[in-house]
Amino acid sequence: MREGKNRGKLLAVCILGAMAVTAAALLLASGGNDLPLRGRTILLAGDSRSSDDYTFYKDTLEKKTGCTAVTVGASGKTAAFNASDEYMDRVLGEKHDWSIWLVGGNDDGSPGTVGTFRAGSPLAEDGEPVVDETDISKDYGGTTFIQAVDHIMRKYRQGAAENMKMIFCTDLPQQRDSADSPWSRKENWERKRLAILECCEKNGVDCLDLYGLCAFDMTKEPMYTEPTDKVNDRGVYYMDGLHPNRRGIDRITDLEIRRILGEEKNP
Repeated sequence: MREGKNRGKLLAVCILGAMAVTAAALLLASGGNDLPLRGRTILLAGDSRSSDDYTFYKDTLEKKTGCTAVTVGASGKTAAFNASDEYMDRVLGEKHDWSIWLVGGNDDGSPGTVGTFRAGSPLAEDGEPVVDETDISKDYGGTTFIQAVDHIMRKYRQGAAENMKMIFCTDLPQQRDSADSPWSRKENWERKRLAILECCEKNGVDCLDLYGLCAFDMTKEPMYTEPTDKVNDRGVYYMDGLHPNRRGIDRITDLEIRRILGEEKNP
C-alpha cells in the first residue's frame, strides 16, 4: 500500500515538474514577458477543432499569451471548403496578426485523393496523381487535398494585409469507427502531412509540423463515433479520437506559441 502511494506521489511530482519546465521554457522564449502577445490577435482557422465547438483552444492561447484569439473554424467542413471564396473572404475580413491553420480533419487522405505537384515527389512515388495549380482569381475548383491547401496559401498571400502572418500546421492523426476505417490509417495521415509539407515549401509558408512534434500515441485514444460528444473527455490527448482535449490543446498551443516567438523547430 505504501509503495502504491509513493508511486502516485512520484507520478504527481513528475507531471508538475514537466509543467514547470514547459512554463519556464515559454517564459524564456518570451524574453521574460509572461504575456508576450498582449495586444496581438491570432486567428484560428480550419475545421471544428478551431471553432467555437471547443472554446478551450481559444481560452488557452489567450491565457498563456495575453493575445486575443478568434476562432473561425468551419465545423464538419473539408479543406476544399476552407479554400472557397466564402471561407477565405471571412478569414481575410478578420483583422489579425497571425493566422494558424489546422485543416484536413474531414479529409480522410485515401489513396488518389491527396495529389502532388511534383513528379518524383514522395507522394508521386506513392501513386498520387500529379496535379496543376488552381486559379486563385476564381472560386476554388480543385479535386485533390493538395490543391485545396495550396489554393488557401496562395489566396491568403494575395489578400492578406502586410502585417498578417500565416502558420500552417500539419494535420493531426485521428481514428473513427474502427481500425479499418480510412480515417484511422497511419498511411493516410502521413499522406496529408506530406501534402502540407510540400505546399509550405512550394509557397514559402511557415509550417508547424504538429503531426511530427506532438507524436500522439493513438493506441491510447478512443475511437470517434457520431454524433460528436462535446462534453465528455474520453482520452489522453483527445476528447474522442478526433478533437484534442485540454491536455492535447495545452501541448499544441505550447508549440504554436514557441513558433510565433521563434523558438520551435520542426523535427
